[in-house]
Amino acid sequence: MTSRLDIDRIERSYLRWAGISLLLMPVTGLIAAHRLGLAPLERVLDWRLGLAVGVVWLAGLWQHRRLLGPLTDWIRQRLDEAAVPGGELAPPALARRLRQFGRRWWLPQLSLGVLLATGLALPDLDPPTLANLLLLEGALAFLIGLPGYLHGLDLLGRLVPWLGLREVHGHLRNRIALLGGVAPLLGCLLLLQYHWLGGGSLDLQLMMLFGLVLSALLASTSLAIRGMRQALQPAQEVLGGSGASAHEELAGLRPRSTDEIGYLTQTLGKLFRRLGDQESHMRAIIDTAAEGIIVVDEKGCIDTFNPAAEHLFGYLSAEIRGKSLAWLLPDVVEEGEPPPITLSECETRGVHRNGKPIPVSIRVSEMQAGGRTLYTCLVADITKRKEAEDNLRQAEARYRDLVETAHDLVWSMDTEGHWLYVNGASQSIYGYSPQEMIGRHLSEFQSPDTRERDEKAMQDVLSGHELVQYETVHVDRHGHRHHLSFNARPHLDEDGRVVRISGTARDITEQKAFQEQLAYQAEHDSLTGLFNRHYFQEELERTVARVARNGATCGLFYIDLDQFKYINDTLGHAAGDRLLIEISELLSSHVREGDLLARFGGDEFTLLVYNVGMEQLARVGENFRALFDDYTFYCEGKGFNVSCSLGGALIDRSIRSADEVLAHADLACNMAKTEGRNRVHLYVPEDQDKAGMAEDMGWAARVREMLEQDRFQLVYQPIAQVADGEVCDYEVLVRMVCDDGSVILPGGFMPAAERFGLIHAVDRWIVTRAIDTLARLHAEGRPVRFSINLSGKAFEDEQLLPLIRERLEATGLEPSALTFEITETAAIANLAAAERFITELKRIGCLFALDDFGSGFSSFAYLKHLPVDKLKIDGSFVQGMAKETVDQAMVQSMNQVAHALGKVTIAEYVEDEAILRLLRSYGVDFAQGNYIGEPEPLGHLLESATALPDNVYPLKQ
Repeated sequence: MTSRLDIDRIERSYLRWAGISLLLMPVTGLIAAHRLGLAPLERVLDWRLGLAVGVVWLAGLWQHRRLLGPLTDWIRQRLDEAAVPGGELAPPALARRLRQFGRRWWLPQLSLGVLLATGLALPDLDPPTLANLLLLEGALAFLIGLPGYLHGLDLLGRLVPWLGLREVHGHLRNRIALLGGVAPLLGCLLLLQYHWLGGGSLDLQLMMLFGLVLSALLASTSLAIRGMRQALQPAQEVLGGSGASAHEELAGLRPRSTDEIGYLTQTLGKLFRRLGDQESHMRAIIDTAAEGIIVVDEKGCIDTFNPAAEHLFGYLSAEIRGKSLAWLLPDVVEEGEPPPITLSECETRGVHRNGKPIPVSIRVSEMQAGGRTLYTCLVADITKRKEAEDNLRQAEARYRDLVETAHDLVWSMDTEGHWLYVNGASQSIYGYSPQEMIGRHLSEFQSPDTRERDEKAMQDVLSGHELVQYETVHVDRHGHRHHLSFNARPHLDEDGRVVRISGTARDITEQKAFQEQLAYQAEHDSLTGLFNRHYFQEELERTVARVARNGATCGLFYIDLDQFKYINDTLGHAAGDRLLIEISELLSSHVREGDLLARFGGDEFTLLVYNVGMEQLARVGENFRALFDDYTFYCEGKGFNVSCSLGGALIDRSIRSADEVLAHADLACNMAKTEGRNRVHLYVPEDQDKAGMAEDMGWAARVREMLEQDRFQLVYQPIAQVADGEVCDYEVLVRMVCDDGSVILPGGFMPAAERFGLIHAVDRWIVTRAIDTLARLHAEGRPVRFSINLSGKAFEDEQLLPLIRERLEATGLEPSALTFEITETAAIANLAAAERFITELKRIGCLFALDDFGSGFSSFAYLKHLPVDKLKIDGSFVQGMAKETVDQAMVQSMNQVAHALGKVTIAEYVEDEAILRLLRSYGVDFAQGNYIGEPEPLGHLLESATALPDNVYPLKQ
């Protein structure tokens, strides 16, 4: 390592050699001139000549000091800065001093030779003498100065590692020429001059010998210079005189000689090819790197800026080189300072050219290159990673929120059954916080009756089932049972072994209770809690099938309350409900264990008695009838006696169906009522209505078949406005179409449907089809209205009103386009239920008509309480109007009463023109009958006009 001491030593050695060369030259020149007789001794010792020589010597030494001083001073300054050789080229002014070395060396040396020659030739200045002195002193000046010159080149070469070379100085061929050409030539000249001056002449042979030797020396020097030039030609061609080149050009060096220079040239070519490959490889790596690579110096100034960095920060390499890294990474680097070394990834903020912050990661490493400390910064754009991390954090936060706030239990356990994680739902299910649950074993919460189910599910999971779903019962810390629906799945390691189990669990205790409640409600009557009609019929069918197989006989009772209608209509619906509840409790308390009591509908109960004969059945019936002898119903402080009529039927192998035995019991109950009520009647084949009952059973079977096969048909009868004959309303009627094409009117099958519990299904079928058809007509632009005729049992159907709501919502039909009809007698028979039913229909938005108005005429007072919209005057009065004045009076009075109550009137059974004229004169609103139009299927309805033709209704003019 070069030190200041080495520089001082080089400087002293150079000045010593320069001083000695400048001193030896005049001393040797004076002695040689005197000895050769070219100058007398007094001239040699002339003090004036000595003074001139001394002045030139001092001037030459000062010139050398002035040449070398700035060079050594600059190197000392670099040493003080702790720089290393080759790190920085010397300034151009110092480089010029190296180029001036030859001139500054030979100028004082040759000046002394000229000075001596001239001084010794004075005062005569004889030309031959002056020429000999100039030749002598010049040759001596060169020969004496040549060693110092060569040594000076060597000393300057020791300074070149610090100064650097901008171009070639002191060509090798020049040295060879000096040593092999100029120096021998001058030596020969001196020898010739010596012989010339000593003998006064030169021998021809001596001249030829000197000439031959000189020629050989010059030829050898020339050939040596030529060989040297040839050997150095590859390097000269590459350098081109500029002193610099790229690795690609230097890699093209090829040897032109067999000596050391040729071998060195070949080695350098290989070296530079390898360096070029490495540089190209490194440049390719830097240019194609996905990360930004930024190299900065000790002051934080950017030296290298690869394309990835250009793309990341928006600057071109040419724009940003030399700028501070603090421009790009203000949070990492201070202005004028190197970046801190961070071998591990550090996340920070970068600044784009447009001022936008960029999330980046950075790693900084230190390296030494060319005597300089450089810092390599690897910068990566982590925008997408940050977005992914943000999304992941948000997803995790959402997941935590969902999991922690979920009502379902989210859990994880080890393969031994210990809880590893549970969410907050554990508090509501088990009564323990998640912290209290961790580490507990599943067995602590298992119910004994479902323990095996839990263990089997866990074994299924551990054996490799991907997902196991099962229901179980666990017990909380207070001993309360919770029905849970579990989902469990295994988590496997790399070897396929189950390492833990996770899943969810939902508390379905309320759902189970609700299901049990629904199952109970599906089989039980909501008012009394007894089994309902549906369940009873299913059990009756099973009983009939069982009796047919094993032959054991059973009994069926049909129980009907005798005074219920009176109490319900007189005391109200609430009193009627309370009576039914008390009767159900009375009957239930005396039912034998195993027998089945049910509420069949309204005030009707059924009792299924197992394993009894006819005599036992009679005793059972009488015992139940006798219960009512001691029973009194109290309401509002008054007591009411209630009795019942019981109809019994024996179930044996002769019974073919449940409908048959029901018909027998129903018939027997009717017989009991006919015989005076409050009695028991057991069915026997001799009962008068047996043939009629068989026929009803056949009709009931056909009705059930029609419902199952959707074979009922709707027909539509027009209802015309009496004032102008316009038809916008149609009554919807049902028909049964038989296999032979015959059409059965409702009177043929409705009684059987009502008796065998099918009437509600028929009502629902009619309502569903009528609403769907009317909605379709409205969608097609036909704004007609339908009036739907319901059975007298419609009040008792709890599913009818929800069905009407559901179909209206599903079709979007305007409710006011529908009118529902029920006969007056049916409404009066169950006035409270009729009022509730009509009120609900009005709340939906539908209209209501009372059919066959006047057929049960006793008092119109009930009309004040029924919110009906229309009254359909009974056809028995309308038919006889043309001949009977009494019927005219009845129709006229009923029309007046209806209008007084704000009701619309419709006259049925209009059969001719005369009746229609009378109705118009009375102010009746609408007319319906065969004269207006017969009931027809939908296709005929769509083809008909919306107003009556003139030949049917001439009065409209």
